[in-house]
Amino acid sequence: MKKTVLIFGLLMANVLAAQEIPLNAKEVIKSFYTEALGEQQGYQWLHHLCTEIGPRPSGSEAANEAARWAQLEMLQAGADTAWLQPVEVPKWHRGAEWSKVISKGVTTVLPTTALGGSVPTPLEGILAEVVEVDSFEELERLGRAGIEGKIVFYNTYMDHAMISTFNAYGGAVKYRWAGAMEAVKHGAVATVMRSVTLLRDDLPHTGAMSYGDSEQKIPTAAISWQAADKLSQMISSDPTAQLHLYLDCGVQGTAINYNVVADFNGSVKPDEIMLVGGHIDSWDLGQGAQDDGAGCVHAMQVPSLMRQVGYQNKRTIRVVLWANEEFGLDGAKEYARWAREQDVHHWVAMESDGGGDVPRGFGIGADEARVKMVRGFKELLSPYGINVLAKGGGGADLGPLRGHDDFFIGFRPESQRYFDFHHSARDNIDAIHPRSLEMGAASMTALYYLLDNNEDE
Repeated sequence: MKKTVLIFGLLMANVLAAQEIPLNAKEVIKSFYTEALGEQQGYQWLHHLCTEIGPRPSGSEAANEAARWAQLEMLQAGADTAWLQPVEVPKWHRGAEWSKVISKGVTTVLPTTALGGSVPTPLEGILAEVVEVDSFEELERLGRAGIEGKIVFYNTYMDHAMISTFNAYGGAVKYRWAGAMEAVKHGAVATVMRSVTLLRDDLPHTGAMSYGDSEQKIPTAAISWQAADKLSQMISSDPTAQLHLYLDCGVQGTAINYNVVADFNGSVKPDEIMLVGGHIDSWDLGQGAQDDGAGCVHAMQVPSLMRQVGYQNKRTIRVVLWANEEFGLDGAKEYARWAREQDVHHWVAMESDGGGDVPRGFGIGADEARVKMVRGFKELLSPYGINVLAKGGGGADLGPLRGHDDFFIGFRPESQRYFDFHHSARDNIDAIHPRSLEMGAASMTALYYLLDNNEDE
């Protein structure tokens, strides 16, 4: 029996060596979760970011305050260097905003928010009849004869039947992004849309829109789910119903915000960089806890947890917190430009931009060999809920690095409730469960620990 156990142990050691997994990997990984769940450093960081600094819209001083704070925290956590990279970004202004529908002598107020990038209405607002459409195809069928001089109401939905809420979001967000540029072609004077969410709430959800190359720009806003139901019902019973829309908003020039770049140097291969990041900006309706304060503290915790448990990373761990993801990826583009100019390559790059719920897995954007390598870690990660190691992954802020680097990972937490909070006044610190947040940070750290011990070239 002892001989059999010895032979089995030797076989297992050979298997682990072939996979380049340390023999004590289980104990080290366990220590990451123990440290994260016990100390909850990430939640403490996020609480400060949300409650002491607050919303961090593009061009704001709050975004700069957050960058300076993160730089200091990374230095205190043991970073060898931490610096701020200036980025020119749009300066977004949001003031008063409202809409109300007038039908059969009755006025009903609708919770309303300007979409990011919208031009303002005139001082008196815009008062016009409303035409409801459920697709760009219907907009085209109505044409100028049915649209001109009216406010277009995009009564469009995220597909609730899709299990992947991010896929459902992708199908609906095109109306937010391109709704105004398409409607103005037919003479619309403004647009409103059903908020891009699966929650049947009464809070509007914002997000970026675009005018493309349109010479004429019209105001565009989102109304809450419940408001969209009301508006649709009122139009159905009274086709002459009018909407009065008022938006005090707009891009007011540019300002300087900052990327945060912090390096925890590797002891063996310092020139091989393992980037991990999130975006430090947020929309202005809430505190930006889920989007993407959670991703920032996830990234900050990866090297911090390694140091806390006594693990010395072999490769350099680089934390990057990008400026202005929401308004056009300016921070990611500037970082990628700098990396190309300096011929800085990343051995691997991982982003967290899906919220702070419990971890489900990772998406892997890489060649088959590296996908297979990461999937080989599943047995060690699955006890912590990491069961999805899917091909294809990364994140919006990693996009500008594609073609320069070729190994990308996207952290995938549970997403069923993510769009309840996304871009709304609900995205505050109380949207975050501390243990769920910490499980995500520990999972990302565990994966980077395993990758750090892989000799893949």
